Amino acid sequence: MSQIHLNAIRNNIGTLFDGKIDLSDVTEANRENSFLSRGLAAYTLHYLGHAETEDAAKAVTDGFRDNGLDAIYYDARERRLYLVQSKWIHSGTGEPENGDVKKFVGGIRDLVNLSFDRFNEKIKAKRELLEKVLYDSSTRYEAVIVYPSVNKLSEPSARDLQDLAAEMNDPTEMLTVTPFIQAELFRSLTVGIAGEPIDLEIILNSWGKRDTPRPAIYGQVDGQQIGSWWEKHRTRLFEKNLRGVLGDTDVNNEIRDTIERQPDLFWYFNNGITIIAKKFTKAAAGGGDNAFGVFSCEDVSIVNGAQTVAAIGKYTESGKDNHHKISVAVRIISLEESQGDFGDTVTKTNNRQNRIENRDFVALDPEQSRIRTELAIENVAYHVLREEAATREETAFDLVESTTALSCASGNVQLVVQLKREIGKLWENIDKPPYKELFNGSVPGVYVWRCVRFQRAIDRALETILREIGLTSGREYGIGVHGNRMISALVFQHINVKDYRDLRAGFDTLLAGDRVLEATRTFYGRLKDAVAATYGNALIPTLFKNQTKCRDLFQMCLRDSISEPVAAELTEAESAPKAPHLLP
Repeated sequence: MSQIHLNAIRNNIGTLFDGKIDLSDVTEANRENSFLSRGLAAYTLHYLGHAETEDAAKAVTDGFRDNGLDAIYYDARERRLYLVQSKWIHSGTGEPENGDVKKFVGGIRDLVNLSFDRFNEKIKAKRELLEKVLYDSSTRYEAVIVYPSVNKLSEPSARDLQDLAAEMNDPTEMLTVTPFIQAELFRSLTVGIAGEPIDLEIILNSWGKRDTPRPAIYGQVDGQQIGSWWEKHRTRLFEKNLRGVLGDTDVNNEIRDTIERQPDLFWYFNNGITIIAKKFTKAAAGGGDNAFGVFSCEDVSIVNGAQTVAAIGKYTESGKDNHHKISVAVRIISLEESQGDFGDTVTKTNNRQNRIENRDFVALDPEQSRIRTELAIENVAYHVLREEAATREETAFDLVESTTALSCASGNVQLVVQLKREIGKLWENIDKPPYKELFNGSVPGVYVWRCVRFQRAIDRALETILREIGLTSGREYGIGVHGNRMISALVFQHINVKDYRDLRAGFDTLLAGDRVLEATRTFYGRLKDAVAATYGNALIPTLFKNQTKCRDLFQMCLRDSISEPVAAELTEAESAPKAPHLLP
């Protein structure tokens, strides 16, 4: 049967991508094989990443010096970067050579380390987008190796990919490895890539119903069912939704944590799932008892609860087994007797309410109101609410900036690393540390604003330094980008900005001239040398999310004595005349 499956995959690639794949760099003799391999990579992005066919075709990077990466595509809705290696296998048996897999692994390492000089022009042309994506701590990566064979990867190749995942997922989960072979490829054709209706048979426990004004049923569904929905249909479940899987780490981590630690309480902690269906019918199973019912639901779409479904689905894929212990509240609304745009209205209203984030609870903290009031007197706007137009201007900043600056000023490496890992964790509980370590009654509004201004000065200085020495890629460039908060913490620690809580302190003089620039230059150099000496083979993006390694680096950089010229300038700044006002 493999040849039948192979022909179906080949025909589908031809239908979708004929004339759309760039083959200008291949010879006539290699044209067919190149089209199939590149078309396979594009199809993978079209199916897994929901890319339009034109976008999927443009995402193909296969060619000379592709460094093992045959396609690169960023799904902005899911904040997921797809990295694909594809190989067309005419026989339908076998697998990519281990050397090709190692090249793919090495290419991913080079990419996350910003070594763009090791890639071809197709990949370099995506550099601006890739830098933004790679710098974003919320980005998640999916490494897909696709080949239309009945054979799974051999143990050495699978181990190479597992080692990469283990390296990148330390300490937080960033990378998923997806082998996409003939069985999954053929199944993707049968479920459809053009939005064919999804029909589900759903078992509801403790179910109930409403007949008016619209038919609806509700009840509880176990996590095992939801995991099977995800395995078969993935993000197609949400195609009619206004929002897909947003990749929000606060939400997903909390859902996974509840599954792992408190599965029996999941129903109480989770908002549940809302589904619209063309119609539903109850099977005879279960009889008239409401303890459980089996419902055949036609043309379904999940219009609320995408994060819940995706988090449960991905947990199921991880191989852990607590998902069968959880229960999720589900309601299913039938559109069978509805006229007009009722389905659209249900979708819109279920997505109209803003999802609650950790930072939203910060607005309840009286200390934030105090800080905002103190700064308003000084004509400085402090935006705490997520809904606000949080512009960052000469006299305006937001909660993200204040949290970033206070974390770097704290001298606590644990806070700085958590800032880099996931800032939302710093707002998780406004009644205890780490939040209370940053925002409490002893922190004046003037100090918060001065820390923000100092942080901005460090950021500008670091940009200047990288520009001056001409770094645009590679490990040293990555240290400046991914290690920026560690550098800030070192500069804050040396200058001791806490001395500038007092309005009379000469803070404006401190920011004048090249003092911040030279201090930043010094600590960038020290950090660069410390990384080379102790963690020369570490992946730069994950290095600065590791508590132990960052603590070592921080202490190493502080042990070295600062150069005399810089020390002299900093001493001059600290002894400058005191200024009576916060703003110039």
